[in-house]
Amino acid sequence: MHTELLKLDGSALDTAKIRHAARLLQAGALVAFPTETVYALGADSRNPEALARLAKAKSRNEGKPYSLLLPSLVQAEQISGGLDRVATKLARLYWPGPLTLVVPRRGGGSAGMRISEHPLTRALLAQCGFALAAPSANRSGTKEPITAEQVLEELAGEIALVLDGGPAWQGRPSTVVRLDVPNAPQIQRDGPIPKSEIVEAARPTILFVCTGNTCRSPMAAALCLKELTEHPIPGLMLSCRVLSAGTAAREGRRADPLAQESLGEWNLDLSWHRTRALTPNLVDHADWIFTMTRAHRESIVKMMPDADERVRLFSPEGDDIPDPVTGSIAAYRHVRDLVGRAMPAILKALAKPQ
Repeated sequence: MHTELLKLDGSALDTAKIRHAARLLQAGALVAFPTETVYALGADSRNPEALARLAKAKSRNEGKPYSLLLPSLVQAEQISGGLDRVATKLARLYWPGPLTLVVPRRGGGSAGMRISEHPLTRALLAQCGFALAAPSANRSGTKEPITAEQVLEELAGEIALVLDGGPAWQGRPSTVVRLDVPNAPQIQRDGPIPKSEIVEAARPTILFVCTGNTCRSPMAAALCLKELTEHPIPGLMLSCRVLSAGTAAREGRRADPLAQESLGEWNLDLSWHRTRALTPNLVDHADWIFTMTRAHRESIVKMMPDADERVRLFSPEGDDIPDPVTGSIAAYRHVRDLVGRAMPAILKALAKPQ
């Protein structure tokens, strides 16, 4: 077999070259191409004959599964039958990018999958419209290639085409995280994203939001921690992170003195609190976001529409929690009591399967 080499140079002709590669993949051929990690060897993941060719080129047992490169998150949901909280969060934070998630597959077994951030890879997958089985473009047991020349050294005559998009940016395979085993996540392969970062990102995170982050949201965070300490929820909150922020907060201010006083009456200390401005990063890392008012919720969703399903009004009755600023200690006690009464039911609801 002759292996074709097509070099991409950023010109208008690149589109035709990528379309040609997609047609080969659709016909069951093997195509190598760069990702942000290493060069991958793609095959139609739905085509048994293409997968057999892939196993032969890789010198690998046919029954061994391959990781998948996906055109979009929709395919991940379809293949898995629905991603759980941790998988959804890691995908939100690191896709597209060098993270492979191994998740339960719909109908049984597991599937490793990721969405690449390399523009060539994304364009190729968009043209194909289906997931590619895409291990590194080398024979099993040899070093992963980072250039088209390295691919040809090993696989010339075994595959139909190499798309030369220049050296792979990172030069090392993706981080692989297993989420199909107990005590997930487990790092199956080290890669560009450190294990410590993955473990921290996977922690369940509750974020309370008000305006200035001096009273309502830090009071809610303190009351949440109190409830979790006094009435632990097995299987959910063992490592929970509880945060607060303000939509118009000035960084580094102390909690309102009357907020401190009202919580002090319940033996809760807010003297440690320093205000934090709400940022897209905080929103991205939060699994559940509770706002004190409808206006707070609307401002977050306007800023980040994809967060809509994770942003909830704190009050179960759908009422705004009033801002006690400029009020007396009685106003702060009223907020404390409203939030404190609602907190147990809110946390119990979070413990239910999502």
